[in-house]
Parts: sequence; C-alpha cells; structure tokens
Amino acid sequence: MIKENPRVLFQKLGEEAVLLHLDSEEYYGLNSVALRTWEILLEQQSEEKTIALLLEEFDIDEATLKADYKELYDDLISKKLILVD
Repeated sequence: MIKENPRVLFQKLGEEAVLLHLDSEEYYGLNSVALRTWEILLEQQSEEKTIALLLEEFDIDEATLKADYKELYDDLISKKLILVD
C-alpha cells in the first residue's frame, strides 16, 4: 500500500505541485503528468490502472509513459516522498 509520507509537505500550484521533505529540507517539483500520477498513486491504484488512466488523459505513447512512470515511482520512493507498506 502506498501512502504519503507525513514528513512531506505538498502544495499544488496550478497544474503543477511542489513537495518539501521536512527531514532533508529538499524540494521536489511535479509537472502536470507527475502530479496526476501522484494523485492516482495515492488513490491506491495499481501500476496497470495508473498507466491506463494516464494514457486516457495525456497524449503520450505507452512505452514512454511506462518508462517515465517507473522513473518517477522509483524517485518518489528513494527520496522517501511516498511510503510503501
């Protein structure tokens, strides 16, 4: 199960967002696709469902989306912006 890290502040700015990890004091920006991915992930969607929803919403090919999803997911976990049980 994926959940927000309580030590991370989230602020939506139009179609983008910024995260601040309070422990590392580092900011992390999310563009519109990354923001939507963040929202879907926190709704407890599977990787397959997340990719399917994003393909419906954005004009991007599936291979690129899958690669971008994996990179973002791995980055969010490694920076402890999301927590996985």
